[in-house]
Amino acid sequence: MEEDTLSCIKDAVEVAVKEWGEKSLPELEAEERLSYSCEKGPTRDEVIATLRTAFMKIADEFKIYTEEEKKKVIATGGLHVVGTERHESRRIDNQLRGRSGRQGDPGSSRFFLSLEDNIFRIFGGDRIQGLMQAFRVEDLPIESKMLTRALDEAQRKVENYFFDIRKQLFEYDEVLNSQRDRVYAERRRALASGSLESLIVEYAELTMDDILEANIGPGTPRESWDLGKLIAKVQQYCYLLNDLTPELLESKCSSYEDLQEYLRTRGREAYFQKAEIVEKQAPGLMKEAERFLILSNIDKLWKEHLQALKFVQQAVGLRGYAQRDPLIEYKLEGYNLFLDMMAQIRRNVIYSVYQFKPVMKKQEEESSEKKDPKKNLQKGAKKLGAAQAAS
Repeated sequence: MEEDTLSCIKDAVEVAVKEWGEKSLPELEAEERLSYSCEKGPTRDEVIATLRTAFMKIADEFKIYTEEEKKKVIATGGLHVVGTERHESRRIDNQLRGRSGRQGDPGSSRFFLSLEDNIFRIFGGDRIQGLMQAFRVEDLPIESKMLTRALDEAQRKVENYFFDIRKQLFEYDEVLNSQRDRVYAERRRALASGSLESLIVEYAELTMDDILEANIGPGTPRESWDLGKLIAKVQQYCYLLNDLTPELLESKCSSYEDLQEYLRTRGREAYFQKAEIVEKQAPGLMKEAERFLILSNIDKLWKEHLQALKFVQQAVGLRGYAQRDPLIEYKLEGYNLFLDMMAQIRRNVIYSVYQFKPVMKKQEEESSEKKDPKKNLQKGAKKLGAAQAAS
């Protein structure tokens, strides 16, 4: 190597050590920066530019030798690629053949196969072996277009088989992806929103609808309404609605739609009443509590939902024996599980909001001291002992 090239390399190394530090880069990062220096893309980094100049000098110096070697390779026919088996995918075989003719250079390729290869077993290599043994043909290469076409057809069948598997997996994943988008949107809404009042109100209304539908169906005649059971379930969720009575509901509501609207209104009012009570005790606490309750319930129930979907995916395969499409069964089961999960999230959240009773820390300590006077005496003794030790 010429002295000018060596001095250029040393200067580039000194500049890199000065800017990047000695032994301060991991090997992979250093290799990545050197590979980037060998490219021709524009750069404003002085170190990269210096390294690139050194690389160009090295390339120019060795270009004389590489050009001579290239001429010798071309004169002998170029690169010859030898394949020892055929892959299940024709794309892989074509890529291997393509090594022999890069950028217009001459080359050739040849594959040597065995009748014991896996790809031959797919379309009947045993029969060909039996014919060769019957005719006592040993160590004789078989070259036939018919055999090549049969092999290509076997590869095509294998490719279609794996394509169908990937397509089926994609369709199964698509079900989960659509549900994940919905859950993450709900979670992002809870994280980014400054006020979750509208979301909690929506949860309250939908939960009241669920309670009403579970106890009194839309088509149930008014004479058959079990208002006592309905009120008991509503008050189980929200103790602030203790004033509800069958007589009150009968006087306020003459139809199922009126009953639904009245319960929605009372659910909203109960939430606003609870928020006002909490805000008086600790301003800003209600917003933090709502965000915590929503996020914790979404995270918990989403994990359980993923496990349930995994079991469903394993189980629906058996429904093919009943002439049912496992994918359609998985979509139906997954959709029903998703609806149940979203309903469970809003029920848990609104129930926790209604039952939320913050206890301030000072009040908790005072109440515990009142209940246990021995602790007060122990604390007083400790304070007295500490004062005597200090004096």
